[in-house]
Amino acid sequence: MAARTVSIRWSLLRNILLLVVLLSGSILAVTFVMARGTVRRLSADLVQRTEDMAESQLRGFFEPVTHQLLVASDWSRTGLLQCREPDCFNRVLPPVMERIPQISSVNTGDEEGTGVLVLRDPDGWRNREVRRTEWGARVRWTKLEPDLTPVRTWFEDLDYDPRRRPWYEGAVGVPDGEIHWTEPYTFKTTGDPGVTASVRTLSSEGRPFVLAYDVLLKDLSRFTSGLEVSTHGLVFVVTVESRVVGLPRDPRWSDPELKQAAILESAEKIGLPSVAEITRIGRMQSNGERSVFDFEVGGEKWWGGLRPFRLEGGPQLYIGVGVPESDLLGDVHRQRLLILLLTAVALAAAVVISMFLAGRYSRPLEDLARQSDRISNLDMEETRITPSNLAEVAQLKTAQERMRSALDSFARYTPTEIVRDLLRRGEAAKIGGRTEDLTILFTDIAGFTTISEGLAADDLTAHMAEYFDVMLGALREGDATIDKLIGDAIVAFWGAPNPVPEHPRRAVEAVLECEKRLAALNRRWVEEGKPALPTRYGLATGKVVVGNIGTPSRLHYTVLGDMVNLASRLEGANKHYGTHVLAEEGTVRRAGDHVLWRRVDRVAVKGRKGAVNVYELLGLKKKLVPEALKSARTYEEALAACHERRFDDALDLLHELDEEDPAVVRLLHLCRQLKSEPPPDDWDGVSHLSTK
Repeated sequence: MAARTVSIRWSLLRNILLLVVLLSGSILAVTFVMARGTVRRLSADLVQRTEDMAESQLRGFFEPVTHQLLVASDWSRTGLLQCREPDCFNRVLPPVMERIPQISSVNTGDEEGTGVLVLRDPDGWRNREVRRTEWGARVRWTKLEPDLTPVRTWFEDLDYDPRRRPWYEGAVGVPDGEIHWTEPYTFKTTGDPGVTASVRTLSSEGRPFVLAYDVLLKDLSRFTSGLEVSTHGLVFVVTVESRVVGLPRDPRWSDPELKQAAILESAEKIGLPSVAEITRIGRMQSNGERSVFDFEVGGEKWWGGLRPFRLEGGPQLYIGVGVPESDLLGDVHRQRLLILLLTAVALAAAVVISMFLAGRYSRPLEDLARQSDRISNLDMEETRITPSNLAEVAQLKTAQERMRSALDSFARYTPTEIVRDLLRRGEAAKIGGRTEDLTILFTDIAGFTTISEGLAADDLTAHMAEYFDVMLGALREGDATIDKLIGDAIVAFWGAPNPVPEHPRRAVEAVLECEKRLAALNRRWVEEGKPALPTRYGLATGKVVVGNIGTPSRLHYTVLGDMVNLASRLEGANKHYGTHVLAEEGTVRRAGDHVLWRRVDRVAVKGRKGAVNVYELLGLKKKLVPEALKSARTYEEALAACHERRFDDALDLLHELDEEDPAVVRLLHLCRQLKSEPPPDDWDGVSHLSTK
């Protein structure tokens, strides 16, 4: 007689229903209480961390100026810097200003009204000499080329006295050797707003004078507008009088005239209500208080803070930070995930209680739960299930076995390691992606169509299976994520779903390993009378979108973006240059110094705006002979000469190289053609590849 089966539904329904009601009420209460507290906590933390970052980076902006000013003061005492000699200034200070771009100009002034100015111009440099006792209200200007070669000298009637400038008056009011920063003011020479750091020092002859470094407020604004808090957050700097000296991010500042007009304007008049509110509320707080406050602008809630900031010897300034609450929704989403975790814990407790109440039929449910957990991690090994006479258990066991068998077959078509990781991250069941910095690889077999036509179907699939086994093995060992196989091509990337430190380096090393293993495999195939499979590679590194792409019914974890297209185009460009591995400059720059590259061209590929430098991978430096490095550099010199229209020089260099090198042959042909038929005036040397 068949064992009688009974339903567990009615025996557990009443107890589980009661437990779920209690837990749901608790979760709703926790959700309400934690949501507001989380937003406040996250906003306060973000604002304060941004204030810390901004303060640190602002000091990093100003401190090189003050440090170099003290160094220059020491130079003057030792005679390296002569306060009255423009030629001496021109030898010493422009290199300093190039190294520290915050310094826009350097001034000196002494008790006799004598001074020298070194000023950075868009097309070179300018000197101004002031000698009040000799020339009166006249100054002498000297225009210099970028290499500091004098162009012309002229006098101008200009009533300029360094002794009446704020930087001079401030410096003589503090002890020798101490830095004085002026209040923000307008420079007399250029009309630009700025601040000046000055110090009173002595010349090598013991003559006192003041040395001053000017900093443009538009440079400070360029710095503050580049600080990123959040998607719409902002950082700015104001004076005690609420005048803005460091502008926040705003599209209007792309217009130089609007940007210039906004600097030193009051916070209420620059057209950003959030800046005005942060300044107003922050100034109302007691001195030294560093609290975060909330306010509304245009119906939107903001969080802000205003922190005092002062450089030694400088005026009192304030760093303002503002973040719209809408930018914090990402953190609130993480709060929701925490709530889901609490819900899962509550449900687990309900399962424990139901098992306790169920008693004798708990063991088969536990077995089924364990097998479900293993299946969720794509572990298809069969688990022994305790026999049970419960109808629901028997049905579940049968359905689960069918699911296990189906997934076991499905796993042979899908990279299980990616699916496991995505399941663990909770990304496998929904469409979505994120922007990540990744390295992308495309490969393709050269002449595969011809090769495939010469093999029977079974021989071709067996041949390709051995090829893919070697290639995919090398890529996986190099931490690659295999995206897909497209016929004979492989698409892979590094850096997702798991982070890969130094992923450009790992990608290049993996490609070298693929070439090494494939070379050995091709030699064996040739010995066995089978066709070799020469392979081309394209590498690109940059920001792409990675995630689950497709429809709710069919998803694929893949990458999208400009760098993906570029890697594909570079793989195809190997045919044009006769190379095997091509990479763009981002990959080359970040791959490390242990790899040797040769820049083969500057190209514009189909489907992408702008041109990129393209490099051929030659191998590890330690394994290459010195002649390889010399040949690579000679080729690059020839390429540069070609782009500079020095075709004879390029041809002379190319004749030194191996003329059987396809890249050399291509460039020789190009130079000869351009020499005989000179390109138009707007020719930029870029090769346009219109096909893959």
